[in-house]
Amino acid sequence: MANCPLCRQRKGKRACPAKGTEICSQCCGTKRRVEIACPEDCVWLGAHASAWEGRETERARDVRRLAPHLQGLSEAQARLFFLALVGLSGLRARRPELSDHLMHEAVTALRKTVETRERGILYEHPAQDARAQGLVYELRGLFEAKDASGTAHAPDDRDLVAVLNSLQASLDECLREQAGPTSFLETAARVAGRAVPDSRPAPRPLIVQP
Repeated sequence: MANCPLCRQRKGKRACPAKGTEICSQCCGTKRRVEIACPEDCVWLGAHASAWEGRETERARDVRRLAPHLQGLSEAQARLFFLALVGLSGLRARRPELSDHLMHEAVTALRKTVETRERGILYEHPAQDARAQGLVYELRGLFEAKDASGTAHAPDDRDLVAVLNSLQASLDECLREQAGPTSFLETAARVAGRAVPDSRPAPRPLIVQP
């Protein structure tokens, strides 16, 4: 029996139709309709389905943690911010040891590096924690995309600095709350899970909805 792919600690015993694999009962109970997009006919929802609808407490907390730090972002920068949240959710799944503190160090180091580069100076600001230093390179990769020829493209430094500042401010907010070592990462996962892909040719602005 394989480990649950969500926590990577406990054994997966419940068949999850949303994930297409077996997850542990604890993740099923705490993450359904929060980080897991459960279909309405899931047998594990049962009589509790209506109680999980919307998860308004988490939704309101997520808005409080993120919305104030999105106010000054342009539409393009807001899209980058939400792209980062989606990427961080995937990163956390691959690195279960990841914490808000390590992420804060990595975001701070990358922000300083980009700000220095924007002034015409190429210098990599190191993170104090070696684990966070390795995370800096993965974080940078979240903002890069490759075209059909394999050439990497990165956003304008001014946009990237604005987004990193917002991420750092959101992390500061969660660290001040002392709500847990991964409270920001949990918020990022919930918001990323609620994001709906937009199939229209022109991208629409992404807004945290209360």
